[in-house]
Amino acid sequence: MKSTKITILHIVGQSGRLITAACLICMISFSSCKKFVTVENPPDVLTSDKIFVDDKTATAAMLSIYIDMMNDQFGSNGSFVCFSLTALGGMSANEMIWTQSNTTAPTYQEFTDHALTPPNTYVAAFWKDGYKYIYRTNAIISGLQTSTGVTTATKNQLAGEAKFMRAFCYFYLVNLYGDVPLILNTNYQDNMLVPRTPAADVWKQIIADLQDAKGLLQEAYPTTERLRPNRWTASALLARSYLYTGQWASAESEADAIIVSGAYGAGLPILDKVFKKDSPETIWQLQPVRANVNTLEGSTFLVTGTTQPNYQLTQQLINAFEPTDNRKTKWIGFSNPAYPTWAFPAKYKAGAGAVTEYYIVFRLTEQYMIRSEARARQGGAKLQSAFDDLNTVRTRAGLLNSTATDQASLILALEKERQVEFFAEWGHRWLDLKRTNRAEAVLGPLSPNKTWKPGSELYPVPDVEISNNPKLVQNGAYL
Repeated sequence: MKSTKITILHIVGQSGRLITAACLICMISFSSCKKFVTVENPPDVLTSDKIFVDDKTATAAMLSIYIDMMNDQFGSNGSFVCFSLTALGGMSANEMIWTQSNTTAPTYQEFTDHALTPPNTYVAAFWKDGYKYIYRTNAIISGLQTSTGVTTATKNQLAGEAKFMRAFCYFYLVNLYGDVPLILNTNYQDNMLVPRTPAADVWKQIIADLQDAKGLLQEAYPTTERLRPNRWTASALLARSYLYTGQWASAESEADAIIVSGAYGAGLPILDKVFKKDSPETIWQLQPVRANVNTLEGSTFLVTGTTQPNYQLTQQLINAFEPTDNRKTKWIGFSNPAYPTWAFPAKYKAGAGAVTEYYIVFRLTEQYMIRSEARARQGGAKLQSAFDDLNTVRTRAGLLNSTATDQASLILALEKERQVEFFAEWGHRWLDLKRTNRAEAVLGPLSPNKTWKPGSELYPVPDVEISNNPKLVQNGAYL
């Protein structure tokens, strides 16, 4: 029926350190069954005794998720988050446009126009790959519970990583699609016809998983270079999740704990250092897995010569920077002096060649911004410390203190500061405007063909998923 084997991948870091990761390759013969939310593997692949027999093989199951997440993004239709969310979320948020012929990437324009259609292959990749990784984390959690060969310390670490990664995947799925099926086990028959779960319940599970992960993970990283999640990684996503769900005091508490821990330095590093693989403010990063290739952002966004960027930043974004903002000069490239609008993201500056940059997922600056906004939302005596956090970020960028004067103006100032700090990075701007219910007001008038309609802040459920599971219903804007 099926067979499983372990293949060893050797990834050599820039320092010459050899990272050995056991990557699972599952070969199956499987028929007469529909897909579980388009997951490719049968339910017992990762829970076999061969996989959870000892620390090494169990760790391999977890490492394979990080490796595949970085490798899958090179597929023709992108993958779950990583570069895809930065580029396509950036188009949705009016941060960038695709300048080449629509025949090259015909469905890119749908993101820019806010005119997505259910057959869009990039939308389908977000959903399919997100559930693929969720399926594997569920299998790891289940396999660890029944394993007798994995040590307690490794069980705790891997269970913490798996719960963190499940929460990580659901965080993006619920933000992109709204209500999504909540799958917490590997029972194929039970899961094949699960309807969409209310977003509020998905958020509860995200927070519960992250709380569990915090309790299971250690403060020390299990690897050098912060490549696997530690306790502060779970706390970083938990702080963000509390912010997104309006739990201001909890968001402040989580972000504050990270900042005052001292684990990521006493302040923010200079702008030139932020996106280097040894940046002191990095909380969690993913290592490139292809030889002599840094991040996909670096190899795709950067322009050599004087040609027009394929991914061009919008004038609206460029105008959002204050004249003396050093982030504009440090993190934006201009390819041709004759065409001042030919701007491109240049946070990552390495393409092919020696690996000097990893893919940064969480960094300390976001925690300052979360703590600032959480305090601003609470108001009262917390307003001054909210200003202080905002100004910490502005000072690093070479700017004077914010001119906001009260709670309302401070919240708008934070929105703008997040726009210029996190542009072309993990779809932050798109998700920020959605969570604050500002997407239609801000982006509707910017829609090039005036195609924004109520509900456009959610992506459509892929039509292939609705075809596979008749209990799924489409988001209202796409009916």
